Amino acid sequence: MTNLDLKQEESRLEDVKAEAELANAPTVRRFWKGVLLCNLLCFAAAADGYQINLNGNIIANTGFIEHVGQMNPTTGAYALTTSMTALWGALQSLGHIVGMVLLNPVSDKIGRKMTLYLLWCILFGSIMIETFVYNWQQWAGAKLLAGVGIGCLQATLPIYVTEWAPVNIRGGMLLAYSCWNQTGGFLAPLILFICQNTLGAEEWKIPIYTQWAFLSIMLPIFLWLPETPSYYAARGLHDQGKAVLRLVNGNVEGYNIDAEYQVIRNTIEDEQERMTALGEDGQSWRSILNSYGECFKGTNLKRTLAAALAASCQQLTGLAFLSGYASLFFKEAGFSNAFEITSILFAVKTAMVFVFTFTTDRMGRRTVVIVLGGICCLTLLTIGILGHIEHTNSTNIALIVIACIWSGFNVGLGAFGWSFAGEVATQKLRARTSGLGSGIAVIFGLTFNTSVPIMLLDSGARIGGNTYNTAFIFLGFGTICWLSTIFLLPEVAKRNSAEMDEMYEKNVPV
Repeated sequence: MTNLDLKQEESRLEDVKAEAELANAPTVRRFWKGVLLCNLLCFAAAADGYQINLNGNIIANTGFIEHVGQMNPTTGAYALTTSMTALWGALQSLGHIVGMVLLNPVSDKIGRKMTLYLLWCILFGSIMIETFVYNWQQWAGAKLLAGVGIGCLQATLPIYVTEWAPVNIRGGMLLAYSCWNQTGGFLAPLILFICQNTLGAEEWKIPIYTQWAFLSIMLPIFLWLPETPSYYAARGLHDQGKAVLRLVNGNVEGYNIDAEYQVIRNTIEDEQERMTALGEDGQSWRSILNSYGECFKGTNLKRTLAAALAASCQQLTGLAFLSGYASLFFKEAGFSNAFEITSILFAVKTAMVFVFTFTTDRMGRRTVVIVLGGICCLTLLTIGILGHIEHTNSTNIALIVIACIWSGFNVGLGAFGWSFAGEVATQKLRARTSGLGSGIAVIFGLTFNTSVPIMLLDSGARIGGNTYNTAFIFLGFGTICWLSTIFLLPEVAKRNSAEMDEMYEKNVPV
């Protein structure tokens, strides 16, 4: 490399570093197009939260039960059997894992934008079946497709946002997913409540139809969103890569397109050279399978674990216990106003997600996740202890307050989970690592979504006759996962892909 080349390279690096040191507000104003892209894509998360919460609530609707349930020959009443609901949950979780893990190679082959079209078509098929459903078997098929579509969305979105968001506000852009997800999740029970109170308790079709509104808004967004420059760089389509970067950031004053694209290109070419040295082309199915194996070797194993830890910590510190089955827990624990309590918890979660979104790039992510995990473990310990003392009005109020604290901090673990899944991986293995990290958390979710109802029913008869003992079970699992975050979770805030690679290669302490 000549002296002129060295000076040009130093100039490019200085430009990129200067951009990374901008404060949050100036960054948003300067890179407003990139911020808009990320938020428009994150709107799709509202459809994710809406569908999951809608389907979780609609199975209790009388009209829905009479439409797809089975009639009891003795009483003549329609009901949903445990085998039906278990199959629906299992198929949706299976689809979730398939979408997160197995569709990731498709994302690398056809690009992020084409993958968005694919997941839209899958969700279209799911809602179409739900719209014209006649029996519980068809509903099961819809749940499988919904799981695949949502899993694909959750694996693709962090990658797209990571590849477009400005480095110093990347965390906030990734956490925007959780903001929209919580918003969609809030709208689902609200729509059901409005329909049941205005159209009758048996109305269930209108809420199903409302899903078409989300899908209709998603399509023009997906059509407008551009492909990422990283995808073009990986294919050697450098003119197209620079063109799309110019389309989004070309009007930014002082923005050096060549410098930014060169950083992306150098990172990708360095990883491609390593793959070539190993005899891998990265395109064949053999190479794809081997790339999954690479995620569990050397420093890539540390990255895969880091991608999974925050979201797994959310699951293992009681997500199914105090969120997914919160109403069941409070009901079995003797509270008569379980619905009101869970509504309060939801409001707390929504507020905290917005707080984390606007502060994450200033406070970092590693320390915050460690603090959140530790507080969740302490609240589980407190809830478990409260369950073994005499219940009074004071202890009940204390339990609700502690549950609110847990709710606010636990939702942060999930929000940061999407951030780590998208940021911690190498460019070459980003899709694989993101899918595996999220998939591991989903497996924990599947396990506890199946087992927690068994723990809680019949006043905790299967766990020592006290539903509060569930808190101690999650305390054990959660503490192990929380300690792992201390040793394995890196700080990713304001670090680009090249800096993350260097940190892991040199074994820099997290």
